[in-house]
Amino acid sequence: MPRKPLFLLLLVWLCWSPVALAGTIVLRLPLTPEGNHAFFHELLIEAFATVGDTVELQGVNGPGKERFKMMLRTGDLDVMWMVRGPQRDRTFIPVDFPLTGGLIGQRILLIRPGEQPRFDAIRSLDDFRERGLYAGMGKDWVDADIWRLNGLPVNSDVLDWRRLFKMLAVGNRSIDYIPRGALEIQGDLHANPDLMIERRLVLHYDRDSIFYLTPSAANLVPLLKRGLDRLRENGRYTQLLDKHYGALSRDLALDQRIVLPLRDIDNSIN
Repeated sequence: MPRKPLFLLLLVWLCWSPVALAGTIVLRLPLTPEGNHAFFHELLIEAFATVGDTVELQGVNGPGKERFKMMLRTGDLDVMWMVRGPQRDRTFIPVDFPLTGGLIGQRILLIRPGEQPRFDAIRSLDDFRERGLYAGMGKDWVDADIWRLNGLPVNSDVLDWRRLFKMLAVGNRSIDYIPRGALEIQGDLHANPDLMIERRLVLHYDRDSIFYLTPSAANLVPLLKRGLDRLRENGRYTQLLDKHYGALSRDLALDQRIVLPLRDIDNSIN
């Protein structure tokens, strides 16, 4: 290839890549109104720092998860964290590092005030099935497939998952509860004080969130994976997890809840 076209091709790649010429990695990533992005942002900054790179994060305010995924697909967003799933692995660039220490797979239930008695007698998945309790979920939640695999009723026709909270609160939209990760549910309750956290149960699957990159940022995978591995090796990952989520076990009484294990679709991606 002649030298001039090669130079122009390289220039186009550098301008498009999240890696800026000055040596700072610029990443566009979601901000969440509940504030649960803080852990993931700090983890990214420290992961790149430990391999000698500076990262500048440009937060994008919430057009909603579906819109965020579209932006990640088109390159208008560079990185996003999601529960790992086969379809997501095919669509985006996965970074193989479990992020939440399994907290995202511990699903706690948001319910309507006054309805705790409906859940007090539940001690098994069979009890859920017999009572016909419907979970409310977003259209593309990995949970929806897991719930169906386990024979649990699901209403997952909602594109904008934040509408689920109002649908649950109203009480006439075929939603009896919303399962949320242990690290998410307190922020959700703060944003929706007309609901309450169910006190006794945790539905559990062995899957975690990971970082997904837009295809044009695939060159960052080795750097980010190496940085995350180093944070785990030197203990800093555990410190960050404890800093942001250390009080969850106490606040949600995780060790006192009845654990209902869920069969997963594909354990090979855990």
